Amino acid sequence: MSELKEEKTIVEEPVPVDEPIYEEKLLKTRKMLKMPLSLAISLSAAAIAVIIILSTAVVILATKAPKQPVIEPEPEFIPITNNRVYDFFDEDDTIILNDSYFGDIWIRAFTDLPRHSYNYDGLELKNGRYTYTENGTQISKTGIDVSYHQGEIDWQRVATDGIDFAIMRVGYRGYEMGAINLDERFHTYINGALDAGLEVGVYFYSQAVTPEEAIEEANFVMEQVQRYDITFPIVYDWEITEADNARTKNIAPYTVTECAAAFCDTIADGGYIPMVYGSLKFSLYKLDMSKLKDYGFWYAEYKHGYNEPMYPYDFKIWQYASDGKVDGIEGDVDLNICFDAYYGEAPSAFT
Repeated sequence: MSELKEEKTIVEEPVPVDEPIYEEKLLKTRKMLKMPLSLAISLSAAAIAVIIILSTAVVILATKAPKQPVIEPEPEFIPITNNRVYDFFDEDDTIILNDSYFGDIWIRAFTDLPRHSYNYDGLELKNGRYTYTENGTQISKTGIDVSYHQGEIDWQRVATDGIDFAIMRVGYRGYEMGAINLDERFHTYINGALDAGLEVGVYFYSQAVTPEEAIEEANFVMEQVQRYDITFPIVYDWEITEADNARTKNIAPYTVTECAAAFCDTIADGGYIPMVYGSLKFSLYKLDMSKLKDYGFWYAEYKHGYNEPMYPYDFKIWQYASDGKVDGIEGDVDLNICFDAYYGEAPSAFT
């Protein structure tokens, strides 16, 4: 009890009025740390200096750190739905192809690209023309494709010579200036073919370098064909030109695929059947066919004598000759076989 009374009688000395408050705090801190005031100030300054040095080092390291590459999003493609049932290759499957320089070569099979379902036991070559049968019934159709190079055509004689369909060039884009041009014989050809009872489709020779140009081409085509009964596909035909001044000379593969998809989507939106044309190497090396698998494919591979097409994936038309002979046409003409019986019906049969 006496110790408590003595503790209560202790009176603290008042702080002088003219003494700064911050000095009072430093004095208290010095008493708590039991170090000289000059030493405390020096340590505080050193700590601040260390913080500044570390912050500067972090900024420098951040500026020198390698920048992460910007990954561009994969272009989106609008798929066209259909009711076809596909079979696909497995991950370990390889495909043997024949190359004119290397001979037989193998490539890894695409697992997201549907295989064709044709049984080539039903493929027959007779008088220079192929036919295809399933279960003893011929389901194929024989066709030609033409442009103004074929000159005057007697379409009645063409129809009499066993030709079922014709795909004609509606126009093309120039490889130098990029202007769109109408094939000068297109309207004459399509009227003659329809009058002769042939089924018709059209193709556009593209040199588009952007999807916007491909859409422009598709709109041009639909404007030209709107008054005709088109029952076969409207085909996108983008080809490589060897001209040194070609505007498409260094175009990237993904750009060609984007252009093909843009063209086909626009055609489908217009109510027509879209299709892409290409050869073996062009389709496997220049196009990303997995992005175009929902469109029909017109495959080009010329054969001498009986030879099965090498393309292992799904295709609907095969252009097998560039030196075909057809009555009513003077000179050579491309010959084609269409494997799909539904071509020639209403376009809605595709979906």
